[in-house]
Amino acid sequence: MRYDQLFTKTLLTAILTSMVMSVSASNKRDSLNILNRIYNYQQANTAAIDSLEDQVYAKFRYHVDKRNAILWLIPSMYVMAKDERDYIRESYSKVLFTNAHDYDITNQLLSGTIRHNRKALPTLLDYMTPNIYDIDLYNGHMLSPFNKCNRRYYRFTQKLQHDGTTRLEFRPKIYNTQLLNGYAIVDTNTGRIIRTLLNGEYDMLTFRTEITQGEEGGRSIMPAKCTTAATFRFMGNRISALFDANYNCNKTLPDSVERMDSRELMDEVRPTPLTETDKHIYEAYDQKNRQDSMVQDTLPKKQRLWKKIFWDTIGENLVTPIKAESEEANFSMSPIINPMYVSYSHARGVRYKMRFRSQYNFSAHRYLTLNPTFGYTFKEHQFYFTAPLRMTYNPKRNGYTEVIFGNGNRISTSTVMDVINAAHQDTINFDNTDMDKFKDQHFSIINNIMVFDWLDIETGFIYHRRSAVNKELMKCYDMPTEYRSFAPSIGLKFSPWLNRGPVLSVDYERGVKGVNKSDLEYERWEFDAQWKKKIPGLRLLNMRAGAGFYTNKKDNLFVDFANFRDENLPEGWDDDWSGNFQLLRSRVYNQSDYYLRGNVSYESPMLVATWIPYLGKYIEKERFYLSGVLLQDSRPYYELGYGFTNRYISVGAFASFRNTHFDRIGVEVEFELFRRW
Repeated sequence: MRYDQLFTKTLLTAILTSMVMSVSASNKRDSLNILNRIYNYQQANTAAIDSLEDQVYAKFRYHVDKRNAILWLIPSMYVMAKDERDYIRESYSKVLFTNAHDYDITNQLLSGTIRHNRKALPTLLDYMTPNIYDIDLYNGHMLSPFNKCNRRYYRFTQKLQHDGTTRLEFRPKIYNTQLLNGYAIVDTNTGRIIRTLLNGEYDMLTFRTEITQGEEGGRSIMPAKCTTAATFRFMGNRISALFDANYNCNKTLPDSVERMDSRELMDEVRPTPLTETDKHIYEAYDQKNRQDSMVQDTLPKKQRLWKKIFWDTIGENLVTPIKAESEEANFSMSPIINPMYVSYSHARGVRYKMRFRSQYNFSAHRYLTLNPTFGYTFKEHQFYFTAPLRMTYNPKRNGYTEVIFGNGNRISTSTVMDVINAAHQDTINFDNTDMDKFKDQHFSIINNIMVFDWLDIETGFIYHRRSAVNKELMKCYDMPTEYRSFAPSIGLKFSPWLNRGPVLSVDYERGVKGVNKSDLEYERWEFDAQWKKKIPGLRLLNMRAGAGFYTNKKDNLFVDFANFRDENLPEGWDDDWSGNFQLLRSRVYNQSDYYLRGNVSYESPMLVATWIPYLGKYIEKERFYLSGVLLQDSRPYYELGYGFTNRYISVGAFASFRNTHFDRIGVEVEFELFRRW
């Protein structure tokens, strides 16, 4: 090959490479330009959403492709475990937007073929009002590709179309259940998203959502129509769902209409006619009801009653929440068979708990709530409960009076053994005798009121009755088998930054002798500061610091702090895992007259495990922990931890240290399966 031909070929290659790189760089700049227009458009129209009211019609259609006995045990799916394979559910609701991020949905009208109008696949309701401009599309999950904070998670490409719009395609840089892929049709000049298609997978649902946005003003950054096709798969079960939502409907129902079940009224307000498939589902449902009614009438009255009690009532509520509502009151109980209330910890083994929630409304500004929680630890064979009864008399000023009764945590004390050894002038071995353990029943009454927007004052008293586990041994050494204490208390809670900074609190409690046989005298002070700092991108920084100490501790045999204690009924990932110690031995909480503690955790949808092939796709959130406490006559204690949560479980692995010396490791496990269902 001659030199001039080689030179020509090299020059052409360089020109083509330069053109490709130039086009790539140009496309990147253009995609950034269209994204900036999207951000600016959202910012310019967000304020117009405030106090906007909308009427929304939603239709859910389900088809059971495959099912087996497992479906009976899934909350909200019990209604599809037998009989027909096609169902429909319609709702007409009022939506009130307080701002672009917060809204209240009130179901006014319902109609459908699902038994008792129960919700099926309730997580689909999150897809009812997506905000494609927000950080999270659906109530705390799914990072929107159209929010500036999430830009680093996606790759974008664009194509200018003949009608003056731009097709903006996006896909995640890493595959994760919090990210989506799809495209959006955008007005090139203004940056207004006209419609978008989203593909994703979250919480055992694979979905494809098409959203058409409104046309002008505040409604242009809200959906006008939303269609979602979803598939649920779990252990051989497969259910397909088609969900349509129409916004800004013309017909308005009176506010007095709420959760009314009427197909006739639905026919009047429905903005789009039913399809032939929808009509067929209703016709099959009506025909079956007529047949069942005829069969029911032929059954003896006693047989109908037993069927209603044991099958329709008890059998159904084994796996679904028990609920009852009226205008004045509501009641709910967690299902008896409910895996999400089973947990495991290194220290306490397997635990199970149940919750009851009830409320009676005297008026819009005065209501009574009773929310007891019951639990059992299989390792310790202990039953625990707490029953708070609260009368809220001024919700605007956080005014309430609360009565709490419970059996608390078992409390350990070494002081009792010290008293015995001092009396006998000897050191007696009490190992494996439970001599230092006491059952703790407590009763308290408190009143809280917000004096200023930044100050709450809480006053009341608490009464403890602590009884020895090993009463016979206590009697052998002429020791009381019960100790009682009565203590008035006062607490101050400061929020000087009005929920934009840490919350500070001060608590004081003084034991008084002679009240209902109370025989302990003491003073206890505690100081606490907590801050949950939200960071864009569904990230969260939890920080907590506190101190507590006893003064005037004359003959008190117990150390029992309010903010530094071992919890038998922890709330799991969202509550207790960030502000507590996971591996600190239970008796250590009650051995020191003072403590100085600090807890920090950092949470993000994508940290470490997200990058692991196959596994990382299903990680929803990850968290790092660092905790430390300084106690009397003890070396500084530290805990390091890492945790993740997904659709099945939340797992935390922790290691503890005393000074720089390794202590032990442990694991916390909470079942997340169907928690949002």
